[in-house]
Amino acid sequence: MSKWLWAVVISLMMFVGTPHAQNETADVSSVVAKVAPCIVTVKVVLKTTMKMGGESMEEESKMSLQGVVVTPDGLIMVTNSPFSPKRMMEMFAGESMPAGMDYKMTPTSIKVTFGNEDKEYDAFLAATDTKLDLAFIKAEGLGDRQLATVDFGSAVDAKLGQQVIAVSRLTKGYDYAPYFALGQICGEITKPRRAWMLLGDISQLGLPVFTLNGELVGVLTTVASEVKEEGADTMGFTLFMRLLSGGGISGTGGVFVIPAQQVKPLVEQASRRAAELAVERAKKKEEPSKPSAPAQPAKPKSGGK
Repeated sequence: MSKWLWAVVISLMMFVGTPHAQNETADVSSVVAKVAPCIVTVKVVLKTTMKMGGESMEEESKMSLQGVVVTPDGLIMVTNSPFSPKRMMEMFAGESMPAGMDYKMTPTSIKVTFGNEDKEYDAFLAATDTKLDLAFIKAEGLGDRQLATVDFGSAVDAKLGQQVIAVSRLTKGYDYAPYFALGQICGEITKPRRAWMLLGDISQLGLPVFTLNGELVGVLTTVASEVKEEGADTMGFTLFMRLLSGGGISGTGGVFVIPAQQVKPLVEQASRRAAELAVERAKKKEEPSKPSAPAQPAKPKSGGK
């Protein structure tokens, strides 16, 4: 083939290939633009209390999570793992809580940052679900503000081999910049519940996963096996903590994409519970503080003899 003919062929290949690449870039950009306003940063202060063998120990820790807004009035879905010692034991050790051991995690402070705003909103834990390993927190002080949300009422099934995308955010030091990660559906399980296996760079638990066209597929979360298998692999504490911090995974490791249809009823229940708790919290704030007990008169000093 002559040089000029090679040049024509290469030019034609570039001509054919460029629009396809541009379309893929455009699809990813539109998904990021659509989803990013729904992705928030949640800062949690946890008080951990562990009791065993008559000994008690308390520790305070801080954690930053990514969450997704699911109702316009500020209900946010996050992974439940940081609030559930039982789930942590199941996933990183494959064991139940040892007999006689009491391990409790209580959030003492929850703050939410929307987008790259400077203001942090107070929030409270509204509901948790250990089955799907998801939790819901409710932001306070929003007034009439209506937030962008991910709609769990419209979702599609994933297909084997399909590429999917998730959107997350960097930390405050990097202006909470949104970014995407890609994965590929590599299998499907039906027990203990229907879920899809995922390969790739998507790692933020509790966040939604979409097709490259922006259609909601499901949520990345942990699925604990209900069958104890001798010598079965467990996630391991190091990998578990990497997941919570968005450090990436390889293989499934107990992490799956559960269909959005399974999450929708949870969102509705959590929304109702959040509304009830908000009323209770408002009443408590309105209650007058109890007057302090009157000071007891000092006992007269002994007069001696």
